[in-house]
Amino acid sequence: MKILLCIAYLFIILFLIRKIPLFKQEYISYRFTYALFLIKVLVSFILFIIYTQFYTDRQNNDIFKYYDDGKIMYEAFHKNPADYIKMLTGISDDEPQLNEYYHKMNFWVKPYNYEILNENKTLIRLNAFICLFSMNIYFVHVLVFIFLSFIGLFALFKLLAPCFVHSNYLLAILIFLMPSTVFWSSAILKESLVFFNMGLMLWYLNKLLQNDINAKNIFLTFLFAVLLSISKIYILIILIPAMLTLILFNLFRKMNKPILFTLIHVVILFMFFHSTLFSPYNFTQIVVAKQHNFIAMVNSFPQVGSKISIPILEPSVTSFLINSPNALINSLFRPTLFEAHNLVSLMAAIENAGIVLIFILLIFFHKKPVVQNNYWLWFSFSFTVLLFTLIGLTTPVLGALVRYKIPALPFLMFLLFNYMDVNKLTNKLFRKWKKSY
Repeated sequence: MKILLCIAYLFIILFLIRKIPLFKQEYISYRFTYALFLIKVLVSFILFIIYTQFYTDRQNNDIFKYYDDGKIMYEAFHKNPADYIKMLTGISDDEPQLNEYYHKMNFWVKPYNYEILNENKTLIRLNAFICLFSMNIYFVHVLVFIFLSFIGLFALFKLLAPCFVHSNYLLAILIFLMPSTVFWSSAILKESLVFFNMGLMLWYLNKLLQNDINAKNIFLTFLFAVLLSISKIYILIILIPAMLTLILFNLFRKMNKPILFTLIHVVILFMFFHSTLFSPYNFTQIVVAKQHNFIAMVNSFPQVGSKISIPILEPSVTSFLINSPNALINSLFRPTLFEAHNLVSLMAAIENAGIVLIFILLIFFHKKPVVQNNYWLWFSFSFTVLLFTLIGLTTPVLGALVRYKIPALPFLMFLLFNYMDVNKLTNKLFRKWKKSY
């Protein structure tokens, strides 16, 4: 029965891919689109095997924790539907009788509170909602999360395809099939929701920038921005300078782009270090506290295989600036092949070795992109550098570093390959291959 239900939902999703306008065949075929989706499904099975055969501590198991807590919340649906609605919506969810469920959950309350949104609750609530039609079958939940991330990734693909100088199929592979991206966006994790909300927020923002200004597009842009904020709020914050770049480049087309880009980021960074002037939050202190707490948590465990040493941050501009280059390098290139200690880290290390190779090839096969007004290159540079720097500053565990950076990975690949002369590279390789035979 469980297998039949999963197969039924799989076919429903494949049918939706054919019918939803977003997936309309413009850049790649439906057959290739289906293949990309089914690869994500296959990877979800591999993840399941890894986390049931090799990492058997289910309570602290990333791919199960929100699902398990969601099932606990769903118990209220049968006992007291009113309590279920309160927890699901957040309306009156602090009533004393609800502690019966909260005490059973392992991740409803975060160990460290930074007085900002608790995104764990979003994942738990979503799983509790999916339980209404999943019969508590784990793989039905996985299929929903895969489909959500697939929608977001496809939106990003369609946004970037007109600005990509090479094959659309190459871009699709770079966006969907980078190992870290396909691995961590094919599970019940925040990254799946981040791709969904980020992709659709940028999709509708782009419609507004193309003068398709109407109430629907304005509403949906803000809706998915709000949903992104309750998925991972720091992703939305880091996207702000990149989105401002898109907006202002479109408004001031004749202004010098490097000067405007620099001005935007100088202003945003000033606001970051002086956030108390306009908000109740001290963003600098929050980042420092997050790093210190992360390090303390890692040090509390007897052995963490992928632990690395990072400089201790201080709440000052100087500390952030001095440590940012090393943070960026860590995010870009670690773990290395010499730091891989298991199958998952080996996958990430091979991916990073590939990124190193791409940077080397760019030295010899570099060319200027030919697409006019390619504002998404500026967007990609801003988002990638800021996200990679932030997570490099705050994350002392390579396994977490690999996961946290994947929202920017499609943009990094888009950026690098737009500056690579792929035709020259392939012709040279073909000539060498021909000579060898």
